[in-house]
Amino acid sequence: GSRCPMVQQYPRYMAAKKNMPVHFICYTQEPHSMQWYKVAEDSDDLHELDYSTSRYSIERKAHFINFTISRITYEDNGIYVCDSKNLTAETRAHLCGTELRVLGHSNIQQLQSRNTLKDAIIIIQSILLVIFISIPMLLFLDKVSDSGEGKQSPEEDHTYEGLEVEQMATYEDITPFRDVKAKWTVGEHPGEE
Repeated sequence: GSRCPMVQQYPRYMAAKKNMPVHFICYTQEPHSMQWYKVAEDSDDLHELDYSTSRYSIERKAHFINFTISRITYEDNGIYVCDSKNLTAETRAHLCGTELRVLGHSNIQQLQSRNTLKDAIIIIQSILLVIFISIPMLLFLDKVSDSGEGKQSPEEDHTYEGLEVEQMATYEDITPFRDVKAKWTVGEHPGEE
C-alpha cells in the first residue's frame, strides 16, 4: 500500500562504527528532481539534505545521487530516504529508506555488561532453585528420620552410657543389692565380737 518512487536505494540497512565514512546511493532516471531526507530515530520530523556541508556531501550524476557522510556520529542514527524534492508529510514513504545505526565502543561495553548481568541473574536463579528444592527435601527427610527414632524399642538398654571401658567391667561385677539384715540386728551387739 505504500508508494515508493521509481528509485533503487542502496543499501537498505547499514551499521558502522563511529567516525567511519558511509555512502548511500540512490539510482533514479531523474536525479535532479530527487533529494535525500533524514528521519531521526526519536521523531517523525523530516529533515531535507539537499546541499553539501562540512559533515556530508551530495553528488548528482546522470542516473544516481550519491550521499556520503564523512565521519558518522551518534546523531546520524536514523532513516535516510531518497525521494522527490519538496516532499510533504502526506506523501513521504519511510519504507523506501535506508536505516543507519552508529556503533561505538560504548555499545560493545554495554553489550558485555548486559551479558555479565544475564550471567549473574542465571547464577542467582540456579542457587535459589537449589535452595528452594533442597530445604523442603531435607525437612521431609528429617521428619521421616525423627518419626523412625520415636519407634525405638523400650528394651533398648542404656546402662553403659557415659561410662568408660575400664568402668564397664567393674560395673558388671557389682552384685545386686540384697536386703540382708546386719549381724547386730539378729542379736549380736556391734561391740561384741
